[in-house]
Amino acid sequence: MADRGRTAVVRIADDEVDATLDRALRELLSACFTKPGDEIFRTRRYYAQPPSWRWSIRREDRLIAHVAAHDLSIRAGIPPRLRTRRVLGIAEVCVEPASRGAGLVREMLEVAHTFGVERGFDFAMLFGRASIYGSSGYHATNGRVHVIDADGSQAVRRDALLRSLAQDVPEGDFSVDGPAF
Repeated sequence: MADRGRTAVVRIADDEVDATLDRALRELLSACFTKPGDEIFRTRRYYAQPPSWRWSIRREDRLIAHVAAHDLSIRAGIPPRLRTRRVLGIAEVCVEPASRGAGLVREMLEVAHTFGVERGFDFAMLFGRASIYGSSGYHATNGRVHVIDADGSQAVRRDALLRSLAQDVPEGDFSVDGPAF
């Protein structure tokens, strides 16, 4: 049965977000992300750095689901033969509590992945749980994923998940030249 009043997945470049959408994004992100440190969403619509694009779904005039994506270059492979790869960095994935369980994340990710393939991204990466994102093709890596912490120090993230887009996900380590997105 169709969800009356619900929009299809819509993509917008982050630099095209107007004040009304900015407020709606901050409200949705603040409602969905409630751990210590997540209060940043009350004042801005991204965690560490602005994304390149956003995909969203509305029901009537209310934003109910959201996915952001970053256009990243990541060094990947088995040291010392790391190669730069173009990666679609998925972030700020959320669905309002009343709309969860309806496959909205999977639907938005399918659209974002198609966009990534069309734009020549090698693979997608996000930080999360395989139990949630495995159904969208994400899997854990056997390698280490290095990021730069807020204080400038190097850190290893153990919650990185990867999904092939235009290329197979390489074996080995991954180095994000910046913070976890």
